[in-house]
Amino acid sequence: MIAMTIEYFGRIDLLVNNAGICGSQPFEDATLDDFDQYWRVHLGGPVNTVKAAWPHMVAQRHGRIILTTSVVGLFGMRGQATYAAAKGAVVGLMRILAVEGAEHGILVNTISPNAYTRMHPAAGSRTSEADGRAAMPVEAVAPAMVWLASDRCLETNRIYNVEGGMIQRIAIVMGPGYYDPHLTPESIAENYAKVDSIEGFSEPGPFQPGGT
Repeated sequence: MIAMTIEYFGRIDLLVNNAGICGSQPFEDATLDDFDQYWRVHLGGPVNTVKAAWPHMVAQRHGRIILTTSVVGLFGMRGQATYAAAKGAVVGLMRILAVEGAEHGILVNTISPNAYTRMHPAAGSRTSEADGRAAMPVEAVAPAMVWLASDRCLETNRIYNVEGGMIQRIAIVMGPGYYDPHLTPESIAENYAKVDSIEGFSEPGPFQPGGT
């Protein structure tokens, strides 16, 4: 697919990864083969296409890559362990691609689209097809993707929820926390309100070598 793009256009400026499969089963019923199937599609698909496009984007010092995660992978849903694990991994991939792509002019972002497709019935959704398509049309996701692909967008390493005319950034943040140089389980329990609070949060940037 990438080779055909290069042959026809001479370059590749945008790669949108939107491969996906979906089913529904409790974690206790899911086998390692089930997880592997989801990893190969949701994570292996983007890895394969990015691997093919990356050298061309590096050579031209320009590129936009959009990956697809899901609110299920970010926030969870019963019966979706295989799907959520794979979609969560997509965000980790995006983090590294954004860091390593920055020096090459490659911007990498992730969208979490919510639109009614054939995957909804597969996931056990009770929403009727007519109601689903009316409330969550797939066309409503396209403007966000076009913006991310445009030269006007200079964002990278971001996650955006896109649904029915709404676009909103999703971020992973850290609260101020509780510090004790002699931290103990007891001091954590006694000060757990500070541990749990995200008031006055900060958003960490990429970790440097030697971090975790």
